[in-house]
Amino acid sequence: MTNQSVKMFEINIPLDAIRRLSEEDRYTYYLLGHMFNELISLQKIIGFSLPKHEDMRTARLLPEISQALFFFRMASSKIWEANLKLRSKAVAVTLRNAILPNMTNGPVRLKELNKAINSAKWLADLRNVIGFHFPTFSEWKPFVTPQDDWADDSIYFGEQTGNTFYASADAIAQHWMFQQCGATDIKEAIPLLIPEMIDLLRIMNSFIEDALGVFISTSLLTSNPVRKSVGETMAPQHDLISIPFWTSMRTHQ
Repeated sequence: MTNQSVKMFEINIPLDAIRRLSEEDRYTYYLLGHMFNELISLQKIIGFSLPKHEDMRTARLLPEISQALFFFRMASSKIWEANLKLRSKAVAVTLRNAILPNMTNGPVRLKELNKAINSAKWLADLRNVIGFHFPTFSEWKPFVTPQDDWADDSIYFGEQTGNTFYASADAIAQHWMFQQCGATDIKEAIPLLIPEMIDLLRIMNSFIEDALGVFISTSLLTSNPVRKSVGETMAPQHDLISIPFWTSMRTHQ
C-alpha cells in the first residue's frame, strides 16, 4: 500500500477563554468535541471494514461483512445518543444562544438533522436491542425458532481462537437488524438500510464539526487563529485501507 506524507497542524485555545465560558458552554464545547472524535473514528472504520477484494468465498466474505455491520450498529447507536445530547437542556442552550445564530443556515440544518433522525424509525430499537445491548429472550425468540427454510448452522475457524466466526449467529443478528426497516428479505434490506445509516452519520458529523467551528471562532478566539505546523506523518491512502477478519497470529510460548 502506498503511503503519502500528510501535514499536521495545531491551533491553541487560550485557557483564559475556556475559563470565561459559562458552565453549559464549556460542557457543550468539550462534549461536541468528544462526540465528533468518536463518530469520525467510526465513519473511517466503517469505510476500512468494507471488503475491497474480489474473493467471494463465503468463508472469506461473511466474517468481513459481519465486522462492517457491527461498526454500522455502533455508529447508528452513537448517532442516536449524540442526537439525545443535542436535544438536552445544557447543549440546547448553547446551540440556541452561541452557535445557531452565527452558523450559516444553522436553525435549518438542525431541523434537517432532527428530521433525518426522526425518519429513521429503526434507530432507537437498533440502539436499545442490539447496538449497545444484547437481545433478550423475548426479543429474539421469533428469530431463533427454526423455520422450514433453515439450513444447517455454519462455524468457520482457523487454528487459533481469534479466527473463529459463528456464521449462523451473525445471520440471526442480520435478520433482526434488517427487519427493522420493514424488509422481509435481507438482500432487499441492505440497499435500504445501509445507505440511510451512512447518510445519518455524514449529516451528524457535518453538523457537529461546523457547530464546533462556529463556537470556537466566535466564543473562544478573539482573532484569526494561528495555525502551527507540528510536522508530517506517513499515511496510507484512505480508500485502500482494509480491515481483515482472518489474521495470522503469533503462537504464545
